[in-house]
Amino acid sequence: MTEKARPRGPWRPVLLSGLVFPGLGQLVAGHPWRALFFSGSSVGLLAAVVARVMRETQRLLPDDAEALLDPALPFRLAVEIHRANASFFFWATLGIVALWLGSMADAWPTSAATGRRPSCDPRS
Repeated sequence: MTEKARPRGPWRPVLLSGLVFPGLGQLVAGHPWRALFFSGSSVGLLAAVVARVMRETQRLLPDDAEALLDPALPFRLAVEIHRANASFFFWATLGIVALWLGSMADAWPTSAATGRRPSCDPRS
């Protein structure tokens, strides 16, 4: 018995881009270059945030070994890093949210217009 392939609605790529990762909906809809743009940009922004936090943490860590045992040190470091980089974190967060929403918005007309399976699907 073979199962009939039922058409998939335009919500699947939108939800994949919105709930899983930006660009995944474009990949499912058969647009790998758009998927690479959205996912690569998101990974790049996230990597920039992680690199900034690591660099600032290394800069602010005390040299004294006993000071590292202070249980409040992580909280003070977090507050200090946030104060020193609030503008960077604001723009990075805004960029990530914009990419996420843009990926969802792009996945809707992409999937609705094509109405087809991706080219990498062996059943197509």
